[in-house]
Amino acid sequence: MTLRALFLGLAMAVWVNIWPTYSSLIAHSSRADYAHLSVGLLIPFICLLGLNLPLYRRGRGLSASELLAICCIGMVAATMQGEWLSGYLLGVVTAPTYFATPENQWADHLIARIPSWTIVAEPAATTGFYESLFKGQEFPWSAWAAPVFWWAGFLGSLLTVSFCLVIILRKQWMDNERLTFPIATAVLELTGVSGSERSLSTLVRSRLFRFGFWLIVAIFCWNIATWFVRAIPVLDVPMTVLSRKIIRIGQGFPYFAFSIHPMTIAFAYFTESSVLLSIWLFHLLAILQVGIFNRLGFSIGSSDMWCSFDPAIGWQSFGGLTVFAGWGVWVARSHLAAVFRKAFSSTADANRDEKVGHIDDSNELISYRAAVYLLLAGCAYLLVWLFRAGMAAGPLLAFWFATLVLYLGLARIIVESGLVYLRGPITAQAFTWHLFGITGMGAHSAVALGLTYTFFCDAKTWAITALAHIPRLGMAMRPERRRLLAPGVLLGALGGALSVIAFILYHGYYGVGSYNFGVVSFNGSGDGAVGIWRYTAARIQEGTAGTSWDRLGFFAIGAAFTGLLVFLRYRFPGFPVHPIGFTISASNVLRSSVTSIFITWLTKALIMKFGGLNSYRRMAPLFLGMFMGYLAGVGLGVIADVVWFNGDGHKLNDW
Repeated sequence: MTLRALFLGLAMAVWVNIWPTYSSLIAHSSRADYAHLSVGLLIPFICLLGLNLPLYRRGRGLSASELLAICCIGMVAATMQGEWLSGYLLGVVTAPTYFATPENQWADHLIARIPSWTIVAEPAATTGFYESLFKGQEFPWSAWAAPVFWWAGFLGSLLTVSFCLVIILRKQWMDNERLTFPIATAVLELTGVSGSERSLSTLVRSRLFRFGFWLIVAIFCWNIATWFVRAIPVLDVPMTVLSRKIIRIGQGFPYFAFSIHPMTIAFAYFTESSVLLSIWLFHLLAILQVGIFNRLGFSIGSSDMWCSFDPAIGWQSFGGLTVFAGWGVWVARSHLAAVFRKAFSSTADANRDEKVGHIDDSNELISYRAAVYLLLAGCAYLLVWLFRAGMAAGPLLAFWFATLVLYLGLARIIVESGLVYLRGPITAQAFTWHLFGITGMGAHSAVALGLTYTFFCDAKTWAITALAHIPRLGMAMRPERRRLLAPGVLLGALGGALSVIAFILYHGYYGVGSYNFGVVSFNGSGDGAVGIWRYTAARIQEGTAGTSWDRLGFFAIGAAFTGLLVFLRYRFPGFPVHPIGFTISASNVLRSSVTSIFITWLTKALIMKFGGLNSYRRMAPLFLGMFMGYLAGVGLGVIADVVWFNGDGHKLNDW
């Protein structure tokens, strides 16, 4: 980490938040917050790699280690924009006072129970944000001071806890279990670390890479041309959810969404075949299971917001994810014990590593002692914060248990599989709600649970999936500079969060008003902050819901089945079905990704059968070229929208 890499990384942290936010809210063009590896980072980072090539040949370019540092800072900072954080955070803390009416009785059911320091409590301040200020009105600093202060502490603690978790688990995942880290591997190859054969300078000379790149770019350019000349027919290639083809196998059965997404295909190509097989197989079985339930008239109720397309398979999958995450912790028990011994041992004991069984942490981004102490302090702060916000002890522990399962489970799945489009089967809020119900948790806990939607990030988890790759990438940097990466990443996240929140507040108060941004976070849609509070108020008003035993029953079934899969995998190493597929089979995102995953699995199987490992490696540039072409096409579309269709843009990027 050099000084220029730090400054460029911080500049990248700001840019990867500003341009996607402008594209989505102002130009009404493509969003960039769908994937765990944000397109908001990938497009400018690939441009940086391209610009660096001629400079590097002249001896003035950035080194591979500097490029990695910039990528790490931008990767985490990119999770601040869009619905990852800023959309839900600002929506949840402003919606109660702006959308409260005598008819919905939010003043009695919600606002009376929400601590004033957690939301923007002044109606005039939220009205100005949603409708913009009149000329001469001043920004309501006093209304925002308390919520900004307390939420900054809360979210900063959550980010730090997540970072400490992945630092503690880095050695276990990378050295002991040898997980593949496909996303980190792709970044290392593109930056040319350790003389990688697939650095960008090498890839651009490959015919397969150029063919894949120009094929996808040509499709995008053709369709962009139709924006100007309506006589040109659109190439209806199903590359995203926006152009997917719906396939139904029978009445009552959920649909398949056929799409060929270059970004999904590119990362799936580097994913273990058993993982790909399990994903499409269990998703197919989930669709059949739901269809049979529907035909028989069996139902356990409706699905909660941002959960699976059916509650039965959602809770079933979450039971599997709980066992999967728990098994990962159990396998790591010796490593975790050594980490905590290292953290709490005296200096004298630390000098006797071999004798007392301690492990070396000199290569980690921060010492194990610092990681453990920060982890415990952050957890204590998070518990106290929500307790003071009104959440009772039982729901508090249940919520953080489910959050830990989602965070660790999805982080490990992405580290092992490289799936960039992924959500949890249910949310931690849904788990807590149905475990207790309003009769078990009370109205104040229900309201505090509503506040937690500020960071649930559309069920994708907040930042930990990006953070999980930082220690792996850091290992490729020079040891003497490695420990400067951690403060750089956290500083970049802070800069990114401040820039995007300031941007949204400015355009809300002094621009068109956030209600007119056209996104669900602010326009009163049931899919955004208003839906969260409407949902919470309705359940408080009803006041009769208790523990949902049928959902817990499916949770137990899923846990038992995943336990069986884990046993078979460890008892019979050649067992072809991986438990990962079952744990995410209920994810809504998979409905549009599973066909891309199936195509990639089949392609890999045919290549390996008829061409072997050498053919598999030779074909890799084709898929990387398609991936780069997709990024270039989205970037060209955003530029065209900003220049010629600003405010009436076109959405090209999706999952």
